[in-house]
Amino acid sequence: VVERVITKKPRFSPDSVYTFRVKEQVIFDKEASRLFTRIIGIAPIAKQVVAGKSLPRVLFWVNYPELRKTLSRFEVYNPKNFASRMTWEELFESRYFSSYIIKSTINNPGDKSLSAMIKDPLFRLLEGENIKQKIFSYEQDLWAY
Repeated sequence: VVERVITKKPRFSPDSVYTFRVKEQVIFDKEASRLFTRIIGIAPIAKQVVAGKSLPRVLFWVNYPELRKTLSRFEVYNPKNFASRMTWEELFESRYFSSYIIKSTINNPGDKSLSAMIKDPLFRLLEGENIKQKIFSYEQDLWAY
């Protein structure tokens, strides 16, 4: 029996990337007594057609600390403000992007994504907002007024 395996290199178009997934850590610095967010990695997400359906697919992950130098060399186009020039690195560091939580380690011993635990998309968004509120409350509870 002879078996032939033919593999095709998938075609990639940068135009197929429509969003990015950003992995972050929220860290409490005891010495500075402040909470800050650190970006760990960035992954482009593109549409991939599987069995006639267009599905989102994470293409690869890039370590953000290694990527910062490259991102600092390229400017971001902002159609709402032509005068302000900003690099991609400044955009990510200043958190000039909208986001929602898709996975958390808070009360998640199984390390599951919110979509694996909660099927309804609206309830997933609400749970993500609840997680943001828990982080905010944690930071506020550190201070006594």
